[in-house]
Amino acid sequence: MRTIALFGMLFAAVTLAGCGNSATAVQPKTKAETGVFISSGDCAGVQKLTIEQCGQVIDMAVALHRSRAPSYNSLNACAAAEGRDRCAKGVDGKYQPNVQAFLVTFGQPPSALPLYATSDGSLAFKGLDKQKFGLNDDGSHFSESAEALAHENARMAKKG
Repeated sequence: MRTIALFGMLFAAVTLAGCGNSATAVQPKTKAETGVFISSGDCAGVQKLTIEQCGQVIDMAVALHRSRAPSYNSLNACAAAEGRDRCAKGVDGKYQPNVQAFLVTFGQPPSALPLYATSDGSLAFKGLDKQKFGLNDDGSHFSESAEALAHENARMAKKG
């Protein structure tokens, strides 16, 4: 009896999966777990991805940084926008904010985004879209190294 009921539920799910517009399909409600890390070794330390997987997603985040992070014509312009000692000159001669950490999503497939220091003294990092990821926010695990860096960034912002 259980087998028949299970088969019936499976059949109904498969049958209904093809129905309707894909734009209105129900999306899963579970949010992928995320973490904030400063390196691939730091990421692999939580044992959700291998060091190779962490390295691959972080490499993609660095490529995203190079193509989408704000760029400035001078160090002074970058420092005014991003904070003192938070910019580096790229191969194109323009200045970009330094990547401070990575927001790694442990989904299928895993992914990562570059994170930058905030300039307001908060215990957080900001993404390319300026969204903040703070130590006290729900949802993201901060490694000890990322937490220490967030504290150092906040101290520098208050000092600067």
